[in-house]
Amino acid sequence: MFIMSQETKSKPESQESLKTAFRIEKQRYNWIDQARGFVMFILVLSGLMPELWRKANAITWFFLEHPDDSTHAQYMNFYDIGVPAFFFIIGLLMAVSFKKRLESKGPKPAVLNALVRWGLVSAVGILFIIIPGLINGDDPSTWFGEVKTIAPGIDVFVVYWDVVISLGIVGLVSIPFLFMKRTPRLIVSYAMMAFYQVMLFIPETHWRDYAISSVHGGIIGGFLVLVPITLIASVVGEFFILDKETPEHEKVRKFLMLGLVNAIIGVVLWLIPGGYPNKRQDTMSWAAISIAVCFFIGFLFLKVDYKDEEYKGLHPANKGRIVLFKSYGMNPFLIYGIAEIAGVVIEALVGSDFEIQLAQWLILVPAITLIAWILYKKGKAISTTKVALGVIVIVLVLAVVLIPLL
Repeated sequence: MFIMSQETKSKPESQESLKTAFRIEKQRYNWIDQARGFVMFILVLSGLMPELWRKANAITWFFLEHPDDSTHAQYMNFYDIGVPAFFFIIGLLMAVSFKKRLESKGPKPAVLNALVRWGLVSAVGILFIIIPGLINGDDPSTWFGEVKTIAPGIDVFVVYWDVVISLGIVGLVSIPFLFMKRTPRLIVSYAMMAFYQVMLFIPETHWRDYAISSVHGGIIGGFLVLVPITLIASVVGEFFILDKETPEHEKVRKFLMLGLVNAIIGVVLWLIPGGYPNKRQDTMSWAAISIAVCFFIGFLFLKVDYKDEEYKGLHPANKGRIVLFKSYGMNPFLIYGIAEIAGVVIEALVGSDFEIQLAQWLILVPAITLIAWILYKKGKAISTTKVALGVIVIVLVLAVVLIPLL
């Protein structure tokens, strides 16, 4: 009887431990949600906008489109900040979440949770590679890349590279660095970018040629530039949230100073032949200038930050801005997933004529905003892990249903 009683009592306890093994108490940070929401809203608004409007004139082209001949352009548009900004906002709470889980659950659950999360995101990225290949009837041997002549007499296998697969791989690669203290992590991040830039300067490496033949710097730039951008953001988030000793005004001062340092690095590199900012090549000047803009935007939201108890007394325009950006900022990966899947499905089914793009923009932007607002009102911040798993299921179902019809 005693043994049976023990077993009966231990069962719900074991179930509860499995249920809460990876969970940690989560807290919302208004200025971070606002900054992330601003980035996501701009990405959705511009990413779904008809191409004809984005390229209407020099001003819209600068803010809403990449430079003409983006592979060789020796300057950057404001729109080129989109990818690093996305990685930056994802990285802001990466170390905070990891360190809290490390402290409350231990190293194994912390690492396993991160592996599952970013492994699922990588799986989504792989599906986003395979499904278009199936739709287009491409040879499976070319799904993940192909041999390209990147320079006279230089043939190499160029890995297929895009935002989602980049995000998954960057997340996985970042895990070991999260065990490092903030300052060493920051130094290593800039050292990685500096090393990549030096290799771009050396023609014999053909790293620049490889980057031009891929996107977002290819897999090499992904490791040596996008990983550092994410890690730098993780240092910022950890410093602001977990550091209880530094006064708030000192945190803001250092935050702004780091933004200025990045701006100076970017401009100085731009003055060096071959150091120009180019998003396609993942140059360090592009990364540094983009990081600086992220800091300055974050600084603006720090300056207009508010406490929850102050919300009722705010001006209606401020309340509207807060609701819109917090709605988008609470679930950035979910927002990106909805926009990406919807855009791909619509283009595959009905094409990408101007009228279709316009209808897509007029319908999807309000629809995504409504979904984000509903989740905000319900206080639902869906984890990246759950979103990735949901996207995998949806993409597989859509593939099974739609591919035979195409």
